[in-house]
Amino acid sequence: MFAQEKYSNGETAFQFFEEFIRPNALYLLDEPEVSLSPSNQVRLAEKINEMARLLGCQFIIATHSPFMLGILNAKIYDLDSKDFKVSSWTELENVRYFYDFFEKHKAEFEEE
Repeated sequence: MFAQEKYSNGETAFQFFEEFIRPNALYLLDEPEVSLSPSNQVRLAEKINEMARLLGCQFIIATHSPFMLGILNAKIYDLDSKDFKVSSWTELENVRYFYDFFEKHKAEFEEE
């Protein structure tokens, strides 16, 4: 068992996935990305995809992360919609908010 107090929340999350995930199991994850940087959110989503494919694991994940939603090879249920419909990650209100924000500030990224 690793000494959790020596690691950041993000390092602890990755340690969990490295050491405690077992094949052919179901995992319920509530915002596993919350303490991770965007690049580590992508890394975590890739790891989850790998575990689902290679280890036969199943994951039910609650997330607001556009990075996780865009990388996970998953069926997405929009729990903010009236009828909990299946949606594309690009249709979700939270993701659209990010898109609109960056689109509004696009010129700032293009400045030299």
